[in-house]
Amino acid sequence: MSIGETHRTLRDEVADQLRRWILDGTLAPGAKLAEGALSIRLGVSRLPVREAFRRLEAEGLVQTIPRRGVRVVEYDPEERNTILEIRLSLELIAVRKLTERRDPDAIEGLRRVLEAGDRAAAVDDRAALSRLNTEFHELVAVGTGSKILGDLLRSVRNQAQQSRGGPPDSPAASWAEHAAVIRAVLDGDSEMACLLMRRHLIARHEARPAPEGEPAAEPAARQVSRSAS
Repeated sequence: MSIGETHRTLRDEVADQLRRWILDGTLAPGAKLAEGALSIRLGVSRLPVREAFRRLEAEGLVQTIPRRGVRVVEYDPEERNTILEIRLSLELIAVRKLTERRDPDAIEGLRRVLEAGDRAAAVDDRAALSRLNTEFHELVAVGTGSKILGDLLRSVRNQAQQSRGGPPDSPAASWAEHAAVIRAVLDGDSEMACLLMRRHLIARHEARPAPEGEPAAEPAARQVSRSAS
């Protein structure tokens, strides 16, 4: 069934689908987005595609270039490290708030995700680990109790994933790092939870291979450490 045959709002549905393609790397950084071709591919008219472009541009995932059309945003090494710095700041605020607030629903959700993740890791269920990694980050956002912070986190996480060219290659490695953060949160150790989250984000950022032909950037850990000094 094509998107045009469903009953959801087309503008939202098209934006969601394009966002998924951008975040999983199907639409790579720098890829040109042709309104007509996408409308045919999605089974919709051009209008919802055009509206989706505007929404995704506001989210920082696509850009309109004069005389060249709409393209998936392509960040240079310096911008990618800036995104990491912003994300680090927001994630550490979120983890601290989550640990200190101890919202019962969020804490119970983290326990459930931890148990499910450990089971999935034991059998190397990569699909389940990928889903649980995403759920972990969403629980962190919700557990802060702040809609503004949650929205900012989702936006910068999407930009970070898009700049990396897709989700992490190793969901098992990400899960092990997430599990360590969860255990620190459940123990009420805000300082340790923040330290582990910081290490996790830097490790995943540096695990992203540089695109072919692109000059190597200064390691993110060094840039972030220098900016914090």
